[in-house]
Amino acid sequence: MTDDRDLGALEQRLASLNAPIKHWRDTRERAFAAQFRPKEGQLSTLMSKLPKSAAAAKNVGPGPREEVFALLDEICDQYLRSDPMRCAVIRGMVHQHEAVHLIDEYVGHASRILEQGGLPVWLDRALAAASIDDQRRDYRDWIMSLGDIYLSARAHGIDPAPAFKRVAEISNAEPHRAAPTPTRDAMSRFEKSAYFATSILPRLR
Repeated sequence: MTDDRDLGALEQRLASLNAPIKHWRDTRERAFAAQFRPKEGQLSTLMSKLPKSAAAAKNVGPGPREEVFALLDEICDQYLRSDPMRCAVIRGMVHQHEAVHLIDEYVGHASRILEQGGLPVWLDRALAAASIDDQRRDYRDWIMSLGDIYLSARAHGIDPAPAFKRVAEISNAEPHRAAPTPTRDAMSRFEKSAYFATSILPRLR
C-alpha cells in the first residue's frame, strides 16, 4: 500500500515536469507544422511531406522523456501496490499533468523491454500504465497496445493472462464516453475479445 505522503511526493515531481514536457511538445509540434503546412497543396503533396515533417519533429530530441519514464516506473509500481480506490486517485493525479501525454509511449517502452528479455515486472508496468491511461486518448490505439503487451510477454515465454486479470482488478470499473467498455472489463476479458480473436490469436499459432 502507498500513503498520502508517497502520492504527494509523486505529484510534486509530476508538477515539476509540466513545463519541460509542454515546452518539448510545443517545439516538436512547431517543427512538424513548419514542414507540413496543411493549408498548402493537394492531399497527395501533403502526404509526401509527412516523413520529412516527422523527421523534423524527431530531430527536436527526446526532451525530458527519460526522466518522465523513470517517474512513471515509480508511479506504476505504486499503482500495482494500491487498492482500487487509491488507484483511482493515482489515475486522476496523472491525468492532471503533462506526463499523461507520454503514457502511450511509456507503454510501448515497457512492452519492448519485456520482449527483449526484461524481467516480468515490465509486463506489470506496461499493464499498469495502460490501466492508468484508462482509454482516455484513443480506444483503438489502447486496445492495440494491450495486444502488443500480450505478444511481448508470450515472446518472452510468459503467460500474460494472470497479469491481465490482476491489473484488471485495480482498473476503472466505470464506463466513460471515450471507450465502449470499462477498462476493468476490457482487460479482464481481453482474451475473449473480437480484437484478440482476429488480430492476436492468429499470431500465436
